[in-house]
Amino acid sequence: MRVLVIGQGLAGTLFSHVALQRGWDCHVLDAGLPSASSVAAGMFNPMSFRRIVEVWDAQAHLDALKASMDDFSAILNAPFLHLLPIHKRIANADYAALWNEKCAECPWISPVQFQDGVAHYGTVTGGGWVNLRSLIPLWRDHLNDSGRFEKRSIDVSDDTSEWDAVVDCRGMAMRDAPAGTPLDLRANRGEILTVECDSESNPSPVPQDLILNFGKWTLPIAPNLWRLGASYEWHKEDFESTPETADYLHDALEKELGCSSNLKTRLHQVGLRPVSRDRRPIVGPMPGRPGWYVFNGLGTRGVLIGPKWAHNLADQISGVSQTPAVVDPNRLTKLS
Repeated sequence: MRVLVIGQGLAGTLFSHVALQRGWDCHVLDAGLPSASSVAAGMFNPMSFRRIVEVWDAQAHLDALKASMDDFSAILNAPFLHLLPIHKRIANADYAALWNEKCAECPWISPVQFQDGVAHYGTVTGGGWVNLRSLIPLWRDHLNDSGRFEKRSIDVSDDTSEWDAVVDCRGMAMRDAPAGTPLDLRANRGEILTVECDSESNPSPVPQDLILNFGKWTLPIAPNLWRLGASYEWHKEDFESTPETADYLHDALEKELGCSSNLKTRLHQVGLRPVSRDRRPIVGPMPGRPGWYVFNGLGTRGVLIGPKWAHNLADQISGVSQTPAVVDPNRLTKLS
């Protein structure tokens, strides 16, 4: 099986890894365009906090994530998966009561902790983050060393007849390519900060050993270094970071802490998350383009759900399984 993968963000990295696992002759092209993966914190969480329910097929997705990252670590000789508890701020007594009620049916959460008699936070296990800033370039180097990577663009008008399958993993670049796409792919714009505490004599009160979720979130990535995010916008698609958003994120954190965070912004980035209208990934044959497949729309939960669906797509291409309706690209054709 000869497979060409277009795009080497998270989706292209995951699928090319699966293809090589199966012994396929896999090559990857990447044009070097901005991608959501280069900005993403790589955070994952088995819970949805709005209704306090387990996210879609959490255990199966988490099992696939762990197996995938173990294999990447063995190949690249570096750690990528970091498991961390998540502390979810409890907003009020009603939410605390609902949280404790859900504990009986959900294995990921523990009863609410109280501070001075007031509901304080609930703890979630099974969360953490993947170091995409390390994984993606290291995997690119690995592909390049074996002659399987090339930095250039490609489009549907190019001759791809030498390949048994072409897998389009370009994120928003797929929509914006000259030939476009028949699929309804949407952009969710997000701004995210990398913040640091540069005062040893006055350390930050932000937790260093857990993910703090308070509507926004902090993610510790190194001693005295955190990611702080994130914004979500549906009607903007530029890559210009805004001071107003940075101030908003800092203010939200300091309101949560009840004091100064003592953090300075080291890096301020913008990304466009590719999402489908039903928030499910897009995994299967590209409508109207024989021999082309799409692996896209991973959205905000890409790190968690991506590994399982990379394997599923490989099964589809090899004829082992049919395209599940929940991820079928045909559900998102622009005329439907």
